[in-house]
Amino acid sequence: MQTFIFCSDLHGDNQHHKTVDALFKFTDIYKPNKRIFGGDLFDFRQIRRGVGGAEKQESMLADVGAGLEFLTSWNPDVFLLGNHDQRLWDTAAWHKDGLVRDTAERGVSDIQKKCKKLGCKIIPYRSDRGYYDLGRVRMIHGYATGIYASKKMAEIYSPASGIVLHGHTHAIQNHSVPRIGGGRGMGVGCMARLDPEYNRHQTGRLIHAHGWAYGFVDGSDWECFQAKKTTRGQWVVAVNLTTI
Repeated sequence: MQTFIFCSDLHGDNQHHKTVDALFKFTDIYKPNKRIFGGDLFDFRQIRRGVGGAEKQESMLADVGAGLEFLTSWNPDVFLLGNHDQRLWDTAAWHKDGLVRDTAERGVSDIQKKCKKLGCKIIPYRSDRGYYDLGRVRMIHGYATGIYASKKMAEIYSPASGIVLHGHTHAIQNHSVPRIGGGRGMGVGCMARLDPEYNRHQTGRLIHAHGWAYGFVDGSDWECFQAKKTTRGQWVVAVNLTTI
C-alpha cells in the first residue's frame, strides 16, 4: 500500500497561509509515501497575456520566493506544471524581448535545478502527457474550467476503474463517468486565496474552496479522500487506514 497527498494551486504570494499550515500539519501526521503538487506553484501574473501596466511593473521576487519556499518545505516527489507556471516557460521560449527571454530562461533553469536537488520530478503542462499515475489514480493540473470541469477531466483522463484528481478550477468537484469499468474526476480545491483581484467580476469564484486530496493505492485498489474545512474553519481528516 502506498499513501499519497495531492494538492494544487498555491499561486506563490497569493497563497492562503492558514490552508498551507493545515496541509503541513496533516502531512506530518499522515506521513504519505508520495507527495504530488498539482501545479500553479507560482502566480506569474506579471507575464500573463494581456497584463496591464501596473501589474507588469510589479516585482516577481515575492511570488517566486513564496513558491520556492513551499517547494522546499513540503518537498513534493512530483511537480506537475500548471498553466500559471507555464507562463515562465513560454516567456523563455517565445518572448520577443531578448533581455526578458534571457531572464525567463534563467528562472526556468533555477527552478529545474531546485527540483533536481530536492529529487522532485517536473512534469510538463501538456494535454497529451501532462499527468502522473500512481496505480489507477491519475493526477493532473487540469485543462478545463467551469462547473463541468471534473466531468470533462473524468471523460478524457480517468483510467478504467480509476480516478483523475485535478486542480486548476480551485473548486471541490466530483463526477462519475457512466461507462463499463467506471471512472471518476475529482477537483481537490486550492491552496490559494479565494479573493484574487483578477477574477473579482467572475461568478465562478463563488464555488472556489480550500482543500487537498489524500488516500492510498494498493495494486488495483485505491481510495481518495477530500480534505476540506468545516463551516467553523476547522479541518476534519482521517489519518489512520485500517483493513477489516
